[in-house]
Amino acid sequence: MKKILPLILLAIIGQGDVFSQTPKKYNLFNPIPKDKIRQMSNDRPDVTESPKSVDAGHFQIETDLFKTSKNKTNGITATENNYNLANLKMGLTNNLDLQLVVGSLTNTYEKYQNSNKLNSKTGFGDLTLRLKYNLWGNDGGKTAFAIMPYINFPTSADNNYTEPGIVFPFSVDLGNKFNFGTQVQFDWLKSPFKSGYHGSILQSVVVCKELTKSLETFVESYYTHDFEAKETQVSINGGIGYMVTDNMKFDIGFNLGLTKNTDKVYFIGFSFRY
Repeated sequence: MKKILPLILLAIIGQGDVFSQTPKKYNLFNPIPKDKIRQMSNDRPDVTESPKSVDAGHFQIETDLFKTSKNKTNGITATENNYNLANLKMGLTNNLDLQLVVGSLTNTYEKYQNSNKLNSKTGFGDLTLRLKYNLWGNDGGKTAFAIMPYINFPTSADNNYTEPGIVFPFSVDLGNKFNFGTQVQFDWLKSPFKSGYHGSILQSVVVCKELTKSLETFVESYYTHDFEAKETQVSINGGIGYMVTDNMKFDIGFNLGLTKNTDKVYFIGFSFRY
């Protein structure tokens, strides 16, 4: 995965017109007509974000209807259940969209082996504001690349700090209905050990395969590294998606931690565009 950054740099060099996309008249107040909108592109269900943005003047919701994360450490299993963890997306221009990730309802608790639930909490999750700018690939081509800065606001009871970051998603059409995606993400996290912030990095790779016109599957791996704790976590993920219509898709999948103290995650969700 350390070779991901050089690959992206080579792709940028190969795109002579990266920063000169043709201006479009469409925007939030002058939507792209429905007969001209692009194929729906989703940031879910894999960890790797899509580099393609929502069409100007259109809205898209992508949500975990139910998502459960479990982490077992020193005989204690910590569980977090999310209900309707939604990403609300709005197309501002032909290559720019605004996103608001909303943790509608979150329940967390801990359990010792054969014990009752401890420290159970239920409430509203954090809010994350994201802005995705597609540099190329929205309207065709074998590759696509975007920049997506974000800021996480502490609206949950367990978080008191605002944390920013930035994501660089990249994708390649491999042909034969295979697609490859990758991203590099830098996070600026509040230190749990001292005052101030520290850095964290996430890198991922994913391969998607269109099985039929409506059915697709993916296999993914990613790692995170916390520079302060000097801790690396690795996961392997997989899932399937089913297109009900051109504007609605359901998915189900998992993230399995391969390293110690890494979450195991299971989810079911859907995406809808209008």
